[in-house]
Amino acid sequence: MRHGIMAALVAVAALFSLNAASASDTPSVGPDSNLPVPRFVSLKTEGANGRRGPGLEHQVDWVYERVGLPLQVTGESGPWRRVVDPDGDQVWIHAQNLDQRRTAYVQEAVALRRNARESAPVLAYLAPGVVVGFTGCDGEWRRVTVGGRIGWVPANVVWGTDCAAPLG
Repeated sequence: MRHGIMAALVAVAALFSLNAASASDTPSVGPDSNLPVPRFVSLKTEGANGRRGPGLEHQVDWVYERVGLPLQVTGESGPWRRVVDPDGDQVWIHAQNLDQRRTAYVQEAVALRRNARESAPVLAYLAPGVVVGFTGCDGEWRRVTVGGRIGWVPANVVWGTDCAAPLG
């Protein structure tokens, strides 16, 4: 009898562990937006305050001026979104200052190529700090738009181009 109870307890514990493991693999959904967290968005407005916490009473650490700057949402609290910027700084920004449109931040000088391969013709050269539209993925390449040109850059030179997340 004792072995039967012990076996049942072990089975229940194993089942609980299996459910807990599969639950942690499920992407998190923001409690206020019902959108995936983490996810990438872009800055919608100039002069958006990046605060230490979710609320007007919290100190402003950064004032973001660059419309289109990609940001990664890592948390939510009511109308506030905790975001990480391309430099790795983490602040809270009001959701009204964010756009679902996806952009990318060029981290190092790179050639914009016609196709997703190193031997493709060069369309332009992009400098570090340029913000580009982000429209697609092909393996380790990212399709971007800038200045009326559409082309491809290697994924490792742009920030904000997670292909697992939906493109808005």
